[in-house]
Amino acid sequence: MNKKLFSLALGGLAIGTTEFIIMGLMQDVAASLQITIPRAGYLISAYAIGVIVGAPLLVAASVKYNLRKC
Repeated sequence: MNKKLFSLALGGLAIGTTEFIIMGLMQDVAASLQITIPRAGYLISAYAIGVIVGAPLLVAASVKYNLRKC
């Protein structure tokens, strides 16, 4: 498998996994932050929206950098 494709797949898996794991811990998060469960769900949704918006912006910002120079 191509090394770049493997890195992309691993990164996608990691981001997706974090969103599903936090849903399983939502009651604990709500209790530790002393908020309601629906409000904790809003926090998870805000994180997911941040990933959806932030990932393409980071890619667009990093296009001008040559990886061979790093």
